[in-house]
Amino acid sequence: MKAAYIVVAIVIIAVIGFFAYQQLGKKPETTTSPTPASPSPASPAKVIEMPIGVLLDESGPTSDVGKPYAAGAISAIEYFNKKGIFTKDGVQVKLVYTKRDYAYNPTRAVEFFKEFKDRYKVWAILGWGTADTETLAPETAKAKIPYISASYSAALVKQPYNFFPVPDYSTQAVIMLKWASQKKPGGKVVLLYDNTIAYCRSPIPALKEFADDFGLTVVAEIHLPLKATEADAERVMKEAATYNPDIIWCGNTITSCSLAAKAMGKLGVDAIMIINVWGFDERFPEMATELAWGKVAAAAPLAYPHVLKEKDPNLYNLMLEAAKAAGYSEKDINFQFIKGFTNALLLIKAIERVDSKDLEARKGEAIKEALEASCTGEPFNLGALAPTELRYCEGLHVAHTTSWVAVLGSDGKIVLEGPISVSKDLKTWEYHG
Repeated sequence: MKAAYIVVAIVIIAVIGFFAYQQLGKKPETTTSPTPASPSPASPAKVIEMPIGVLLDESGPTSDVGKPYAAGAISAIEYFNKKGIFTKDGVQVKLVYTKRDYAYNPTRAVEFFKEFKDRYKVWAILGWGTADTETLAPETAKAKIPYISASYSAALVKQPYNFFPVPDYSTQAVIMLKWASQKKPGGKVVLLYDNTIAYCRSPIPALKEFADDFGLTVVAEIHLPLKATEADAERVMKEAATYNPDIIWCGNTITSCSLAAKAMGKLGVDAIMIINVWGFDERFPEMATELAWGKVAAAAPLAYPHVLKEKDPNLYNLMLEAAKAAGYSEKDINFQFIKGFTNALLLIKAIERVDSKDLEARKGEAIKEALEASCTGEPFNLGALAPTELRYCEGLHVAHTTSWVAVLGSDGKIVLEGPISVSKDLKTWEYHG
């Protein structure tokens, strides 16, 4: 047995010696670590994980428009994450999002903002309502967190870290007055809106201030609850009718505005209704019924899906692909979906203009500066989604002052008129502090 072990040991030593002899005189092999520009399979390319917050209303009083908006925003985030988001020097960025439904409660919005900032250390936020966004503006500036909101309040355009991709509510309202004045020259205007809601109140000073510029006269302001019932809407419209209005403004969301338009038709009020951007979409013709057809128009600072499909089929198909990947169908792509998708798209386009090292070092501050570089540099182009290019200047984040007008025809179909512009010399945003 001992002899056998000795023989095996001798054989092993001989083999080792043979291979050692074969390696004599050979130069040792060298390896080099791949550079970031030339990654190897063993060392994958760097990916920056960028935490963001998404604050939504999916269950509160504005959820009638908040749900489809949320669908658009999340679809865009998930789609572009898979497709690939890259900084200007070619480094991939993955958006790691935390979503919170604050049910349109400003107190909860503040709590969720603190969670985003302190727990998740977010670099940017996609936000929602006017009251909470205005309240949080000083805090987002202090924390240097860009806040791209679904509130287009004019009070936000001078806030250093607040952005949105359309004209502010006040500018949109002035555009609607300009349009309405051409339909009803010298007309009397009644304002319907929920006077307890910041979003609804936001454009009222501009409407009252600029009506005279277009030969119009505001004759009354009437409270229309955001959660109005059909009976509420009829009561309010009866009061409005006592002023013999030519133009009625509805500044709420789609549920109460559609009820008001229905009541206007039912009661035979001979006026046209003009509506804020969140008070109208593809659902409106059915919600307001035939009683309102041919009597309503609304601000449309972004394209409706059927227009986008015709004017920019590639972008529409991209949006459709994103929606389907997130579990939605084509019928889910409505005007509110497009708003959510566009807000996320603006953030992504800003990231694409930042150097990776600068993004990691300065986070939200670098994104803010990329957005503001569009003031005198390359503007942001959203294709057929927007009526014009977007520019943000430091100290004045007014993307542009142009909007289409969505007109509900007597056949129940929605067509876009315009676009219509107002001069920046109007400075409607100055009426909000």
